[in-house]
Amino acid sequence: MTLQDALAAARARLVAARISTDEATVDVDLFARRILGWDRARLLTELRGSVPTGLEPQFTAWVDRRAAHEPSAYIIGVREFWSLEFAVTPAVLIPRPCTELVVEEAVALLSEHPAWRVAEIGTGSGCIAVSVAHSVPGVRIVATDLSADALTVAQGNAAQFGVADRVTFVETSYLDGIAGPFELLLANPPYVRAGDRPGLSRVVQHEPDVALFGGESGLRDITGVLDAAEATLTTGGWLVMEFGYGQEQDVRELVEARAGFEVVRVRDDIEGIARTAVIART
Repeated sequence: MTLQDALAAARARLVAARISTDEATVDVDLFARRILGWDRARLLTELRGSVPTGLEPQFTAWVDRRAAHEPSAYIIGVREFWSLEFAVTPAVLIPRPCTELVVEEAVALLSEHPAWRVAEIGTGSGCIAVSVAHSVPGVRIVATDLSADALTVAQGNAAQFGVADRVTFVETSYLDGIAGPFELLLANPPYVRAGDRPGLSRVVQHEPDVALFGGESGLRDITGVLDAAEATLTTGGWLVMEFGYGQEQDVRELVEARAGFEVVRVRDDIEGIARTAVIART
């Protein structure tokens, strides 16, 4: 059997498990390259050769896990975000490209104000806080999460990218017990409605509930973040927050109900979906 035959059989297995052909192709190639330590060019060059020593048994084990709809990021243990390769485990939400909008807005603000005090609520893997710290030399960030296991992952990522001395991780709810004030708050809170669970993909259902679900309305934690902003954000400060599909109007109404808060702009993701609110405290 050639390597090409082995990869084709694995792709067919994943497609039979109701994974799309495109996803199956990406996953199988990714698994093979990760196990063998090859780049894509070498993989293409070696396709007609025999199956390399070292591919098995890990390759089949990974394909088995993916056929059960486990996310590929959990299987290989990493996911790229902001051009950095973050470690991820089932204790944390898998970083999504749309969340890079939060980082983009934060970096733009901090480029003008690098001495601002910054906090992130619900850091998970640390992808937001670590990416911001990596992009803005000297900035210091307090990042919180309810999950001790998530914070362990985040601390490892901060160390991996050389920002562990500038990101302080705290196990708490929102910013409870954290001394403010802050000029910039960042958050990607849970925002999936509890009743939407049956419609989630089997991949998403592997992710931690605490990082996904925002109560019956999906707005519980968005409201909690706004409460924290009201308590700790300085006048002239900013909150950059991700929200879910179809929640833009709800977010605007929640913000407008608070004196001195204003939605300055809303950013759409690559699919044109309103996804990130940039909120000023005036």
